Amino acid sequence: MTTTNERGSGLSGFRQVHTAGWIERFTHRGYSGVTPLGSGVEGATYRLGDGAVAKVWGRRREAELVRMQGFYLDVARAGLPFATPVILRVEEVDGVAVTFEQELYGQPLQQRLAVEDVELDPAAMDCVVEVLRALASVPGTDAMREMPVLDEECPLWAGTDDFPSALVALLERRVARFGGTLRSHVPDFDRRYTRILEKLDALDSVPTTVIHGDLFGENILVDDRLRPVSVLDFGFLSTAGDPRLDASITAATMNMYGPHAPAIAAAATDRFAADLGYSVEAMLIYRAAYAVATSNVFTPDGSDGHFLWCVAQLTGADLTAALDL
Repeated sequence: MTTTNERGSGLSGFRQVHTAGWIERFTHRGYSGVTPLGSGVEGATYRLGDGAVAKVWGRRREAELVRMQGFYLDVARAGLPFATPVILRVEEVDGVAVTFEQELYGQPLQQRLAVEDVELDPAAMDCVVEVLRALASVPGTDAMREMPVLDEECPLWAGTDDFPSALVALLERRVARFGGTLRSHVPDFDRRYTRILEKLDALDSVPTTVIHGDLFGENILVDDRLRPVSVLDFGFLSTAGDPRLDASITAATMNMYGPHAPAIAAAATDRFAADLGYSVEAMLIYRAAYAVATSNVFTPDGSDGHFLWCVAQLTGADLTAALDL
C-alpha cells in the first residue's frame, strides 16, 4: 500500500485512515500492543507483534489478495538480496479484506529524500539501481500474469500471451473511459497517443520479468548505509512484463512534485538507462504509457495531483522529442 509521501501533496486526500475499531478487533483476537504502522491510498497497516502485521484493504477483495499471495510467493522464491512481502493468510472481516503478513524491516528510502532536493543522493541512486537490477532478474510467472492492475478486476494478461498486447489493451480501455478528460488537458492528445502506440509497437522484445509498478522511495526500505533490505507494496501495477517499464516509472516518481522534479527525473532516467542497458527513448515511451494508464486512477475528472502530473509527462519536451513530434 502506497503512502502519502510517495505522491507528495498530490494524493493526500485519498489516504486511508487508521481507526480505533481495527485496533480493538486485532486486540480481541489475542494480539497485544497493536499499533498503527502505515497507511496509503489502498489501505492501512497495523503492527501485531512477533514479526507480523495486518493490512486492512480499502478496495481489494479477498479473491484478489489470494492471487497476490501467489504472486508474492513466486517473488520470494527468486532469492532476491532483500526481503519481499509474504502473505500468511487472507481473511474477510465484516466485508473488508485483511491480509496477515510477515513484517518487513528497514527505514523508507523516502526519509532520506526531500521534495526540495536539487538532485538525488548518489547513494540513493545506487540503492535504486540495485533494486531494479535484482527485480529484472526475476522471470515472469503464471501467478504474475494473473494479477489485475489499477482498479481493474480482470488480469492484465487476460486474453493474450504477450506483454505488449496486454499493455496496449490496457491503454485502449483507459482511453475509452477517460480519453475525454485527457483531451481537455492535452489538446493534441490523439496525435500523441497514436505515436505512443506506434513507438510501443516498434520496441524490441526483451525477456519478461516481474514488474513492481510502484517502486519509489516509500516502498524501498534501507539500512543506515542506504542499502536495500526490503521492498514492499507490490500490487498497484504489478505484473509480468518489460523491466524497462519499472525503471521508467521509478526514475519519474523518485521526486514527483518538487521544484527540480523534471531535472531529477531526467538524471535518473539517464543513470538507469546507462547502468541497466536500457535506451532512454524506450523508457520515455513507457513513461508515457504509464501516464495514460494511470491518469485517472484516483479521480475520473482529473481533480487530483497525480492526473496533472500525468498531463505534464505527456506534454513534456523530452517525450515530444521521443515521439518525433
